[in-house]
Amino acid sequence: MRRITHPLYVAGVALAFGAGAGAQSPPRTLDVDSARINYTLTGSGPAVVLLHGWALNLREWADQIPPLSSRYTVIAVDRRGFGKSTGFADETADPGDIRALLDSLHVRSATLLGHSAGAAVAMRFAAAMPDRVDALVLYGGPPPAGFPGEFVPPPGLSPMQRIARASGVDSALRTLESRPQFRPGPRRTPQAAARVDSIVKSYSGRDLLEDHAPSNRFAMATMSTVRSWRFPILYISGEWEAPGWHRMADSVAAWLPSARHVTIPGGGHGVHFDEPEAFNAAVLSFLNSVQRAVPVKPSGLRIPSP
Repeated sequence: MRRITHPLYVAGVALAFGAGAGAQSPPRTLDVDSARINYTLTGSGPAVVLLHGWALNLREWADQIPPLSSRYTVIAVDRRGFGKSTGFADETADPGDIRALLDSLHVRSATLLGHSAGAAVAMRFAAAMPDRVDALVLYGGPPPAGFPGEFVPPPGLSPMQRIARASGVDSALRTLESRPQFRPGPRRTPQAAARVDSIVKSYSGRDLLEDHAPSNRFAMATMSTVRSWRFPILYISGEWEAPGWHRMADSVAAWLPSARHVTIPGGGHGVHFDEPEAFNAAVLSFLNSVQRAVPVKPSGLRIPSP
């Protein structure tokens, strides 16, 4: 499907929802293998799981949770090793944590919205458990394994780990933030900028400074796996996102009938901080189209005591 570019209007549906931080449920925790997972649960309706990016935590979704929870049950998760979750960061183990969390809530299936490394977690989850996925929203993450031109990192320390161990975590973060796709958009508010700064400052850097082999429990989705998916997929991008991401999203949307690619002007890898109303409109338009196309099945959601 073709890429759709818009300022505040997506797929023919205008959605005027506020972008304020809003109230959300008190944090909850779930003990899983070698970690305690922190999460919040807000709203009612079909389940949507929010998976944050690297060096961030569930607070990155403060502008998304209120409008999404007006129609959906929103489960925002601190991935292991980030935010208030314990354990060592490991995106190859995160899908198991999400499965355990959904099981604890008696949720049969959900839409997964993943940002950056969170998008990789969503793809790993979908590769292993496609029957538990209603839809995917992939935002600024990696390509499927085997995608033409895919960068495969060499063994050993990553460039970010080398910088962090030589010059400190702050230097590694500044190196990342110097890339064009990470610069703030012109309409990022002081409040959003302060929230991003607070989130990044709370990042421990343990995954850069300490050696810890990944579990490799959940493999990355391959090209053939993605071609077999029948659930809807939304690729969402800021216009300044890395060109390789745009090429990949356009390619998948062209050969997978269930996929589409939407570009939000005014930002890059963090466009949901810069243009939250447009981002929320794109996501809600997609989610609503999914629910119109497929009859809603009872989730069996049961909310445990905090």
